Amino acid sequence: MDTQLVTPIRTRAPLEFDLIADFICPWSYLGRRKLERALESLYGLPAPALRWHGLRIQSESAGSAAAWREHLKTRLPDGVSVDLAQDTLSQAGRELGIRFDFAHLGRVPNTREAHRLVKIAEREGAHALMVDALFSAFFERAQDLGNHHLLHELARDKGLATATLAAFDDPSTAGAEVDAEEKRLRGLGVM
Repeated sequence: MDTQLVTPIRTRAPLEFDLIADFICPWSYLGRRKLERALESLYGLPAPALRWHGLRIQSESAGSAAAWREHLKTRLPDGVSVDLAQDTLSQAGRELGIRFDFAHLGRVPNTREAHRLVKIAEREGAHALMVDALFSAFFERAQDLGNHHLLHELARDKGLATATLAAFDDPSTAGAEVDAEEKRLRGLGVM
C-alpha cells in the first residue's frame, strides 16, 4: 500500500500596512518614503499591502488662508523653530530623494479633495501612485492640493482610467467615504 505523508508547511501571512496621513504633513511624506525603502529590502516575501487612510490635519491654519510657516509652527514642540524644523526635514528628505521646497509653499490647502481622489484611485489599484504624486506636488512643486483642476490633471498625468477621472469629477463620488473614514479614525483617537 502506498502511503503519502503530507507535511503541512506554515506560510507567513502577507504583511499589511495601514498608513494614516495627510498630504500637508512633511513627516508623513518622509515616513512613507522610509517605509518604501525598508520594504524594498524584504526578499522572499510577497509585496505587502499598503492601505492608505486619509486624515486631514486639524489646525486653525489647515485649509485657511494661513501661510505654510504659520501652519508648521502649530505642529512643532516648544523650543523648535520653523527654520530648524525645515532644515532638518530638508536634510532627511534629501537622503530619501525628496526635494522639499518650503520657500515656495504658500497657503495651506484643504486636502479633502486630494483624499477623495486617492479613495477613487484605489478602485483601480492606483492609490499608491497618487499618494506619491500628491506629496510631491505639494512639497516639491508647491502646488495647491485644494484645486480640483490641478488634482484632475495630476490623475490624468499618472494614467488613471477615464472612468476614474469621471468619478473624481463627480463631487458626490467617495466624499461620504472620506468623511466617514476621518470620523472613524478620530473616534479611535488618531489626531
